[in-house]
Amino acid sequence: MRDRARGWAVLAFWGLSLAVIAPPVFALFLLSRRKRVLYASARFFIRIGLRLGGVRFDVVGVEKLDPHRAYLFLSNHQSLLDPLIQLVGLGRDLAFLAKKELFRWPLLNPGLQWIDCVPIDRSNRERAIESLRGAAEKLKRGVSFLAYPEGTRTPDGTLQPFRKGVFLLALEAGVPIVPVTIRGAYEVMPKGSVRCRPGRVQVIVHDPIPTMPYGAEALESLIAEVRRAIASALPESAASEVACPARSIST
Repeated sequence: MRDRARGWAVLAFWGLSLAVIAPPVFALFLLSRRKRVLYASARFFIRIGLRLGGVRFDVVGVEKLDPHRAYLFLSNHQSLLDPLIQLVGLGRDLAFLAKKELFRWPLLNPGLQWIDCVPIDRSNRERAIESLRGAAEKLKRGVSFLAYPEGTRTPDGTLQPFRKGVFLLALEAGVPIVPVTIRGAYEVMPKGSVRCRPGRVQVIVHDPIPTMPYGAEALESLIAEVRRAIASALPESAASEVACPARSIST
């Protein structure tokens, strides 16, 4: 009961913060045209919400990254908290491949568009492919993206099959992939629950994987290499080596 109340309190805090703070922050952005205004505000309130929920996190491996280079960050997906923790913890101004439903929220839509996020319509293959092409163009212009190749949060804490779309995106843009493992977020706030259990989350950044040596014919090898990296920092029970063929963009 206490965990559920804590979860509702965290979500209510973020919702209220968005409603109260978004208008002046958006106005300041429109005056300055500096994305830092949006990112700094978001990180500030994310940190407060996480502390309210008793959530702490550690990040290791960011020193492996070139601060001046664009990357496609690919992570396992354990919790609603993943993108929030990673936006703060990775220390980079990231755009997201986000489900299109998020863009329907009036107070989220402008901010998501201004930081170059791309909506993905998982029910329409053609639209999904077109969105990925748009994201590839932004990656080429130097915008780093964070995406979740599982496509959705794990229902049981285990690593799910990967979708191919984000890997085709990396090949088209020619940018390195950075595998990222998030560990412990499932225990803090699992899918299908609003409870928030105090705990510590780990974010492990693995060595960047160049995509230039890979072509479309080697896509499965690239997917396997990224999966191995992410799984290497998960408990054995959550990183099953059972064959998990990659899924298409729309499935």
